[in-house]
Amino acid sequence: MGYYDEIYLKRLNRYGLDYQSRIRNQREKLFENYLSKTIYRVDFKFNDEDIAGSLERYKQDDTQTLQYLLTKLDVIIPSGTIIEITNDNGLTNRWMIYWLEEIKVSGYNRYVVLKMTHFLKWTDRRGNLQQTWAYMYGQEDNMLKDEIRSRSRMDVLYTENLKMSFFVIPTNEFMRKDDYLEIGEGALKEAYRVTGYDIQSTPGVEYVTVDPVYERDKSPIPEQQPGDNPDDFFWFNGGAE
Repeated sequence: MGYYDEIYLKRLNRYGLDYQSRIRNQREKLFENYLSKTIYRVDFKFNDEDIAGSLERYKQDDTQTLQYLLTKLDVIIPSGTIIEITNDNGLTNRWMIYWLEEIKVSGYNRYVVLKMTHFLKWTDRRGNLQQTWAYMYGQEDNMLKDEIRSRSRMDVLYTENLKMSFFVIPTNEFMRKDDYLEIGEGALKEAYRVTGYDIQSTPGVEYVTVDPVYERDKSPIPEQQPGDNPDDFFWFNGGAE
């Protein structure tokens, strides 16, 4: 065996046996080296495993609401998954995997992630408390209008009601039209009614249109006690005489 078999073929095939696999494996190796050096590196947990990635600027602007998350090829994260990422200042943000961009012969996965801004709470039709992280978008905010419109088929979001807002959330089977949602706490609490939703446009992601409503009084209904005037409890007793 000579130089061709002993050295040349081993060097040629160290990343794979064909051109495409050699290119991909070489780029995977380059990405691993990149992760060890980049200032954008982040570490987070997925399926109880520690995952390394790179959180980088998206094409949008400097608001950092949409970002790119680069991971190794074997890290497969479904759209709609919420992950927690802590920055160098110790601030933890929740990010939703929006979609995976298709890149031919890439050495890494490039996910578009959306920063969550609100925590929703509501009572479902069975009387159970539900909650989810969400990104809230208002009609007066044009920052993500084109990007989100391209993902959702709900053109009604942009034409029917200029005061309407909506949430982008992971697909949730308990979210229904006319559900009553609350966000915030105390004096900052706001209430909304669900007027529509889209769970088809982006697998794993749900677009929920809402209208603001008055906060509901959830205090217990007063019970009539002996000596109370029945007229004061007329409607509480079903309106019957």
